[in-house]
Amino acid sequence: MLKKITIIKSVPFKYGVIELRSDNIITHYPNKGVEEYTVANLELMLTILSDLTKDSGPLPYFSENKNIKRMSGDTKAYIMQHMSKFASEFAMTENSAINRFLTHSFLTFWRPPFPVKMFKTEEQAIKWLKEFKK
Repeated sequence: MLKKITIIKSVPFKYGVIELRSDNIITHYPNKGVEEYTVANLELMLTILSDLTKDSGPLPYFSENKNIKRMSGDTKAYIMQHMSKFASEFAMTENSAINRFLTHSFLTFWRPPFPVKMFKTEEQAIKWLKEFKK
């Protein structure tokens, strides 16, 4: 029998919602209309993500990135500096050549200390994240 997943904590904020699931996967869903991550956005997210992982350390992280179209150099630098504080693995959804190009270009310069993979669906991404569960 499959164990039912529940949301332990849900934190809505200006740019979307971040949730901690009962299977210890963190999810991020941007609000409709959010097409770019900014440093201000990421600073707010880091506060929430740090709070969710303060007792556990980094956890598997999923982000719905289908509508993200831009990222500045400052934003990329911020991600490189802070993401390993809360993410042990990172899965994201994408649905465009723009997203794939941005991500592959970014990962060419930044080799994160954890696995990163893009998927077409959230279900595929979550399944992949669960492969790392101990």
